[in-house]
Amino acid sequence: MMLLVAFGVFSFMAGWSLPLVFLFFFLFWALVYEAYGASALFLLKRFFEGFRCRLRPPAVCILYKPKKPPEVPVLGGFVFPGLFFTAAFIIDEKSWQHELQHVRDAPLGAVIRYVRHALFFTWFVAMIVLKTVLTWLAPLLSATVLTAILPYAMESRAYRREGVPLPAALEYIDAGRTSFIGGLTRNHTFYLVLILWAGYQAVIYGQPHPDLTPNYAAMAVAGGSALVFALVLRWALGVFTRRLFGIDVGDFLFSSFIAGAVLHPLLGVFTSFLFSWAMFGKAKDAAAAAALAALSLFAVMLPGLVWMLMLLL
Repeated sequence: MMLLVAFGVFSFMAGWSLPLVFLFFFLFWALVYEAYGASALFLLKRFFEGFRCRLRPPAVCILYKPKKPPEVPVLGGFVFPGLFFTAAFIIDEKSWQHELQHVRDAPLGAVIRYVRHALFFTWFVAMIVLKTVLTWLAPLLSATVLTAILPYAMESRAYRREGVPLPAALEYIDAGRTSFIGGLTRNHTFYLVLILWAGYQAVIYGQPHPDLTPNYAAMAVAGGSALVFALVLRWALGVFTRRLFGIDVGDFLFSSFIAGAVLHPLLGVFTSFLFSWAMFGKAKDAAAAAALAALSLFAVMLPGLVWMLMLLL
């Protein structure tokens, strides 16, 4: 296998089936991230007074009450999420419920993270060896989008445990991701999803196979129309959600829909329902939000329809 030979260290995987390659990389990244969490726990243990562990699967260890107050203001705590082992550091006693919610959500977040990494390497192997792009590209895009927006769902659940309303929670999340974490804000997240979505559409209609000559006209039409339709629908979703919920969450609804829609539009509706349920905390509101997100079906269907119409003309 060309890629494995090039990497050398993975040459022993030559001849493996792609599902087995995926499983290997999933377990590999699980080992990396969970060893990182365990290492952080070991290194920071000396700075905390309290220490408790629950070793039955999934294992969880919590450090709390620092021996010396931090010199600069920091968040109430932080969690290294894992599927098999999660490490939590609680600095502010007021944040117990918040951080414990992250501990409960840790396995799901870890699975999505490991799946994204494993899919990336499996897609790379499939592209080099089998010359197939679309088979593994769709789940890779889905996992990438889920990884980008999942922190908002998890933080919303954690803030809801503290009784913080969703509008204030979103402000806190963006403030924390900007000043402390340095991560993507909601606007950055939406535009990242938008670029990924447009690029995916361009590949589907412009170069569905690495051995084929790229059809740059098809790529421009598919990618450009995907951008236009997505921006219009994001604006429409924002208008509807402000009127229905009193807060603009159109960017999240569109992103969560795309996370499932690349595999199947109905899965996109289901994904937006689950994401909305995590954010709002009410199945009724989640169902209404998912119904609005179903408008994003146009963003899935229209780029192809536009390109086919151009071919007919």
